[in-house]
Amino acid sequence: MKKRSVTIKDVAKKAGVGVGTVSRVINNSPHVKPKTKEHVLKVIKELGYLPNPHARRLSSGHTRLITTIFPQMVGEFHQLLLSGLDSALEKEGYTSFLYPLYSENRYSFVQESSDFVLGTDGLLVDALNVDKLLSSFIPKNMPVVSVEYESETYDSVLVDNFYGGILAGDYLSNFDGEIYVVSHRKESKLESTVFQERVNGFIESVERKGRKITKIFEIQLDWLQAFNTAKKIFSNSKKCVIFAATDYFAFPILEYARVIGLEPKKDFHLCGFDNLSLSDILNITTIKQPIFEMGEIAGQILLRKIQGYIRKPQSIVLKPELIVRKT
Repeated sequence: MKKRSVTIKDVAKKAGVGVGTVSRVINNSPHVKPKTKEHVLKVIKELGYLPNPHARRLSSGHTRLITTIFPQMVGEFHQLLLSGLDSALEKEGYTSFLYPLYSENRYSFVQESSDFVLGTDGLLVDALNVDKLLSSFIPKNMPVVSVEYESETYDSVLVDNFYGGILAGDYLSNFDGEIYVVSHRKESKLESTVFQERVNGFIESVERKGRKITKIFEIQLDWLQAFNTAKKIFSNSKKCVIFAATDYFAFPILEYARVIGLEPKKDFHLCGFDNLSLSDILNITTIKQPIFEMGEIAGQILLRKIQGYIRKPQSIVLKPELIVRKT
């Protein structure tokens, strides 16, 4: 049978003192007599008790932990967002705890219990409809910031994805060729609408300039699917214009074009979205999102809320920009 872990109550019982006294000894409080402290430490050693550092943080009133919920973790985008968040949190001695919500089972766990934020000082939710999906499970006084989704209940930090789509449309509409869109298909209620917002902005821009979109491909966030989609596009069009709603799709599209010997700006034009590092290396025209800044601002707002700053929920909307390169 599995041996039961020694608890602080076991130590208190054997030492003949209260749990509070043991706690003060563990936290090196000066309000314990030297003889009592020596006795308790001896019992701790005898029983092999290991203090729970998480419980010790809880006793101080602030754990200096932040729970961060993502729908999924894909590529460099979330790394940049977390880097921005951590840059704000670490200055105040905080650490973020990451909980990817990439499956229905993990979402069910959140639905059934608020333990997912137990012992943390604040909550950051990325690319999820926090008002509908999570609000009933979040403790009433928990400081919360929503990222990539404009919340009615909590402060929000987001990028104007619709405007980003317009920028892409304004740029690509200048070139001859059939116009294609490669975007992500929303597969569950857990996912954000950012891709649809980008496509909607792109459609409005293209139609405003008197152009028509030949076809919109909606695929999973999968490199191979994007590669095969490029194969379909280039086999049907001798000259084409492609908007990839994420750089994650632009990379395999460019790679397939290279494999079959097509030259960007001569045989096709391509614009991605995000401005990830590889888009710079591969010279892909893209829509730059201020990803790091979005995480950093969200962290700063969350820290102010933890410190007691109260006001009505507000949304901070950051503007993307077009980065023209060699595609």
